[in-house]
Amino acid sequence: MKHSFIDKYSNLDSPVHRIDPRVKLVAVFSVIVIIVSEAPGAVFPFIFYGAIIALLIFISRIPLSYIMKRCLIAAPFILLAALLYPVSSIISQGYQSFGLSNPEVKAGLTILLKGFMALILLILLTSTEKFHNLLLGLRKLKMPKLLGVISALMYRYVFIIHDEMLRTTRARDSRTPGRLTISRLKVYGNQSAMIFLRSLERSQIIYNSMLSRGFDGNFPGMQSLALRGKDVIAATVFVLLVLTVRLTNSNINCYSFN
Repeated sequence: MKHSFIDKYSNLDSPVHRIDPRVKLVAVFSVIVIIVSEAPGAVFPFIFYGAIIALLIFISRIPLSYIMKRCLIAAPFILLAALLYPVSSIISQGYQSFGLSNPEVKAGLTILLKGFMALILLILLTSTEKFHNLLLGLRKLKMPKLLGVISALMYRYVFIIHDEMLRTTRARDSRTPGRLTISRLKVYGNQSAMIFLRSLERSQIIYNSMLSRGFDGNFPGMQSLALRGKDVIAATVFVLLVLTVRLTNSNINCYSFN
């Protein structure tokens, strides 16, 4: 089976793809912390944050349509968080205005922008690097070994579940052509149970095969990472651009307050 639903564009050749995964991990999470630390209600700086991220998307050559589709998965949760904060504050404090002049509405808008920009950065991170390379980078950055092994096994076993879903769907379609004449809930429930049982059986067989070959928590054949100076420079420039916007906005707010 060919699977490309997790790291579909990780094989592209772009300057972002060629950066060491350790550098990308540190840079992305540093930028997320900087953006999330922006003051509530400060909407204007996100224009510059968005421009920097848009430039990064352009350099990485990841299709914008793919990023937007991935964003749709978490969009309801971000929208709910951004909406509930101003609504609850307005109800409790008795505000009558729901426009952008309301500080609570501005705060909700910043929650929305922070959430989507952090999500886009994470999508870029996972789309420009193979997942096992990201795990290797996290190990080099002293991530707990047990957490790394669990993540690696989950990544590999998700393909087993996907394979069984394709097989059971093909078998169901061959036995019930056209529209279903019985309850859809019953059919899909039986299929879900079959997927779980078959996946459990296959995963146990695979794990026993790994043990028989001497698996001890380390995955053989993983490539070594070579940290290059230009990777560090590129990531540092990216972080400094975002940090400059953050500090500039803080200074403007301080002068305005004074």
